[in-house]
Amino acid sequence: MHASQTLTDHRRRPAPVLAALTLALSVIAGTAATLAATPATAEAAPYRDTLTGWADRLDAAATVLEAEPERAITRIGSGPLLKKGSSGERVERLTQRLAELGFLDPLRRGDLYDEEVDTAVRAFQFSQRMKVDGLVGGGTRVALDRSPQEAAAQMRRSALSMRAFRDTAPDTVILVNLPSQTTTLVRDGEEALTMRSIVGRPSRETPLLQDQITHVIVNPTWTVPPTVLKEDKLPLLRAKGTPGIANAVVYLDGAPVEPAVVDWRNVSPRRVRIVQQPGDHNALGRYRFNMTNPYNIYLHGTNEPRLFDREIRTVSSGCVRLEDARGMAEALLATEHVSTARLDRMLDRQEPQWIKLSQPVPVRFVYWTATVDDRDAVRLHPDIYDLNEDPVPAAAPDATTPGPADPMPQGA
Repeated sequence: MHASQTLTDHRRRPAPVLAALTLALSVIAGTAATLAATPATAEAAPYRDTLTGWADRLDAAATVLEAEPERAITRIGSGPLLKKGSSGERVERLTQRLAELGFLDPLRRGDLYDEEVDTAVRAFQFSQRMKVDGLVGGGTRVALDRSPQEAAAQMRRSALSMRAFRDTAPDTVILVNLPSQTTTLVRDGEEALTMRSIVGRPSRETPLLQDQITHVIVNPTWTVPPTVLKEDKLPLLRAKGTPGIANAVVYLDGAPVEPAVVDWRNVSPRRVRIVQQPGDHNALGRYRFNMTNPYNIYLHGTNEPRLFDREIRTVSSGCVRLEDARGMAEALLATEHVSTARLDRMLDRQEPQWIKLSQPVPVRFVYWTATVDDRDAVRLHPDIYDLNEDPVPAAAPDATTPGPADPMPQGA
């Protein structure tokens, strides 16, 4: 079915909430877009003007939603993934919610996730510009459970924070938006590069930092950070005699050991160090971007590119993984006179290469759960760390104050 036909059919249904949501979220025709690492065009507006436009757009959409009378909505609630063939109480709530939003005929409500429910879920995902797969996982469930009033609050909060960022950020900055799991390089006031990112899982949150990149490391090693060592790798050593890391060297009391022959049962984490050698197998990928914070949070590549296909990419131990780490490295090293050919030669050496930036590049972590895409459509993102439970701030939060992340050093 063509997108315009889908929207026409939905508007014929008695769904008062759908009208407000559709206007606020700017449902568009065309296939659901997925964010790729793309350079900005020469005609792009200065990034400060872009943020002003976003903030104004979000406030306008919020005004529309705030004018709607509050209505009770059916919440699906957290639980296992729902897909075609699922059944039970949560599926019944799903069909009720889809009917409330106008994506499913009320007469089709029930506790079976059948073909018609699957079609309705896909139409909803399409309207939100989400991945259209018919799977009700974390991202789709959160979007379905969101009320118009909650959506408006997200927009107001993000608009306020965007204006504060616009007025205080330097002209050259790397912006990491945690809820949208994206990273943007702004150079001399212009957007230069935007890409998907992976951020910390809820149990190991990426903190809201104001920092700077001082070095780019080509072919980095990865030293397993204390939290990961204690909670993940040492238990694995005790159970199986291996850290489960490809091409890694295990050190006990400073000396390399063969892990399979060591009795790890009474070994404390402080005596152990695990270092993964450089290469495509390395958890940091081929590039690491060092910062100065005391939490050992940094940006880097990855050896698991498939993870960028996920709608929700909160799977790291606190650091930020970049979909196009090579592109970021090229952009940052261009001012250091490192050509792409030289970068290729450095990669071929298969050993760590450190490049100090003559001018450190500022990095700002923000928490915008509402943004605006390149077609002027409002995008709402999951409140991944439940920070929107607090009242809307009167000003942007202090970016130098860490969020509720694990204070132990993190990585990957």
